[in-house]
Amino acid sequence: MEYGMLPKIDQFSDNKALEIQKVQASSKSSEVTTSEQLQQIQQEAISKQSEVSQSKKVENNSTSSSKHEVVLTNINFGFNDSSKDFYVKAIRGNSENQYPTADMMRLKAYLLKNETAS
Repeated sequence: MEYGMLPKIDQFSDNKALEIQKVQASSKSSEVTTSEQLQQIQQEAISKQSEVSQSKKVENNSTSSSKHEVVLTNINFGFNDSSKDFYVKAIRGNSENQYPTADMMRLKAYLLKNETAS
């Protein structure tokens, strides 16, 4: 009478040895007997690849595209092109502080835009 993990380990090793000896199909094309089935499988593969490779339109916000950020530890340093400001963003836990704030940079960009328009 055997008990414990030894019989299960022996059974597993025997099953793995038999599984390795069997020839396994590497793809669906090995199961194909006619050329029509092969062409159908190839068309399915091509359609899946074309779905993945199709590009989608990406919209950029004007505020995010005009900022350049560099990440160092938990502090991000950046430059906002529209307001011509350097800023520091400190992240600690769930809180995120930015100096100068995004509102102040938007206000400065608005004032600069009006100043140049006048």
